[in-house]
Amino acid sequence: MATGEYVMTISRLTVDKLGVKLYDRVSAVMAELVANSYDADATEVTIEAPMGTYLATSKGDAGYRIVVQDNGIGMEPDVVNPFYLKVGGERRKDPKRGNLSTKYKRRVMGRKGVGKLAPFGICNTIEVISAGGDLVDGLDAEGKPAKGYLTSHFVMKRSDIMTDHDDEYRPEIGALDKRVSSQHGTTLILSDFIRRMVPEMPTFSRQLSQRFGVSAANWSVKLVDTEKAVGTPSREAMVGSFSIETMPNTMVTFTGNDTEATAASQMSEWQAIGPDGNQLLGFSAGFVHSDGRFYPVKGWIAYAKESYRDELMAGVRIYCRGKIAAQTPLFNLKSGFTGEYQVRSYLVGELEADWLDESEDLIQTDRRDILWSDDLGQRLENWGQSVVKLLGTLSREPLKKQATVDFLKAGNVVERIQQQFPGDEWKPIRDTTLRIAKMMGERLRQGEIEDQEHVDALVQLSLMLGPHVTLDDTLREAAEEGEGAVGVLASILRTARVAELSSYGMIAEKRVQVIEKIINLKDDPSKLEQALQDSIEEAPWLINPQWSPITSNQSLSTLKDEFEKYFKKETGQEIHLNKFNAKGKRPDFVLSSQDYGLQIIEIKRGGHSIKNDEWDRIQVYIDTMDNFLNLPGHEEFRAIFKRFFVTLVCDEIGLSGAQKRAFDSYKEDRVVEQITWTNFLRRTQHMHKDFLEEANRQKKLALAS
Repeated sequence: MATGEYVMTISRLTVDKLGVKLYDRVSAVMAELVANSYDADATEVTIEAPMGTYLATSKGDAGYRIVVQDNGIGMEPDVVNPFYLKVGGERRKDPKRGNLSTKYKRRVMGRKGVGKLAPFGICNTIEVISAGGDLVDGLDAEGKPAKGYLTSHFVMKRSDIMTDHDDEYRPEIGALDKRVSSQHGTTLILSDFIRRMVPEMPTFSRQLSQRFGVSAANWSVKLVDTEKAVGTPSREAMVGSFSIETMPNTMVTFTGNDTEATAASQMSEWQAIGPDGNQLLGFSAGFVHSDGRFYPVKGWIAYAKESYRDELMAGVRIYCRGKIAAQTPLFNLKSGFTGEYQVRSYLVGELEADWLDESEDLIQTDRRDILWSDDLGQRLENWGQSVVKLLGTLSREPLKKQATVDFLKAGNVVERIQQQFPGDEWKPIRDTTLRIAKMMGERLRQGEIEDQEHVDALVQLSLMLGPHVTLDDTLREAAEEGEGAVGVLASILRTARVAELSSYGMIAEKRVQVIEKIINLKDDPSKLEQALQDSIEEAPWLINPQWSPITSNQSLSTLKDEFEKYFKKETGQEIHLNKFNAKGKRPDFVLSSQDYGLQIIEIKRGGHSIKNDEWDRIQVYIDTMDNFLNLPGHEEFRAIFKRFFVTLVCDEIGLSGAQKRAFDSYKEDRVVEQITWTNFLRRTQHMHKDFLEEANRQKKLALAS
């Protein structure tokens, strides 16, 4: 090929930074080329590539080609230099081209004029064949007279551009240059590749649809796998919209009217609509900046039906003119807000902010993020953070409900409970067991629900606990309703024994002993505190009626030992968690295992108020335990103890400042629970009334039978 009059004037450093360094993924490169086709009013784009294949070996290029072909308006030779080979030109400010496309008046995506360099991130050679302009008389590809669109044909090589000087670069002229074509449009042929992987067809399609969010009747993108023979059904596929299945009753939508109006009227027109279909008062679909202008944001955010399965769906995608500008998990929101755990795993969304690159371009060149430090970027960040917090509050209950529904279905819970406790006389146990199962289900992550072994274990646990929780409920009813409830209690006890879920006699005997001890010490708060600490392992139901006695658990014992060592290593302080027979040694806190989690139980004397310094110590326990469970090599601990909780037995919370905010946040997320001594003793008294007599009577009946 001979060189001709096509000229590129560009710094070699610019090519390196804008091509090679920014676009190192095939999907990102293709998205830039597809965007150029969209701006050129193409209605069809075809990408031919070897799917699921490395484009080069460790030794060099493997001879593959990627071809991107569109039916856009194309380029006749006269426009190549000023419009295509001029890198960094402001297309939207060019009076000859402007802000809208020529034919369909699309709001063009291109702004910086550097997308054409993106292929140099994966290849060394770009061949451009483009036909456009008006119909003219000329010679076709075979040299015969014909009427058609004048063709531009040239080849750019990165190795020739990337020299030590910044002289004008003149690409090679191709054989079709100045010939006419019966069809207008542009074909790019990429070759001489760097070692980069083309994803498999489904992944490639999903990556493209995620980066390029336009959906229109006169627009389509087709993928062709050149590794498969012509006629193979899976050789071609259309790029669809990027879809994420969302959780019911969690979507917040942002909508409004694009007509010009005052900032105040636009704020009222651009509305945030909650999951119930009603306007969310106090929230707008956008914000007013210090310049007095209203900046609208349209689209939606919600919870995904399942937790993130790949990075493409993680967080909120922000588009500008149909092309991705950024993907942000939480708009840089720091921790400590309501619903944080769920938001970090399930938040998804698709927002449009077409003003992001208008007066000031807030989009990073590689379109991986927004310049949040800019004043306008900061305002968008603040708006987004408020939306994230809103969704965390609004979607808490729907998330729990969905997890419960999925768990009941995955574990076939209702049917298994019916089989285990059939008959009208066992309905109270069925109801209680189902309630327990729902409580367990609402705490589960999607991944845990998909773990059938884990689900089955929780169902079995629900079936085991059902009769005993029913027993505790009936004990309280007996204490409050009088003698009539005793007959109900006897019926439940017989049901529990017949079901053989546990030995009522053993439970009754131990509970009687513990209750007697507690009641005898109720007037001595200091001894009561110690007695309760000593009783937690055998009688955790004193703290929470739904907790069951702790059986021999080697994993828990090992965790206690290892955590004591780790705590001393990290803090320099000794901590005691195991049984205490040595005089003067008392536990710093009680570490228990309940509901497939760890319970940190902190017990204070009657009348005590937790102060900031005490909370700081408890916070150290929480932080250290969190770090401990996430250490490499502790996978078995994490598998057994999914998370941990803190229960404080104390009369008052006397916290202030940051400690108060931290406590309230943990309490809101049900990581921390407080039980006062008054409530504890009242519950214990209710539980033991009529319990002794009924327990003894049942014991005699059992012996007699």
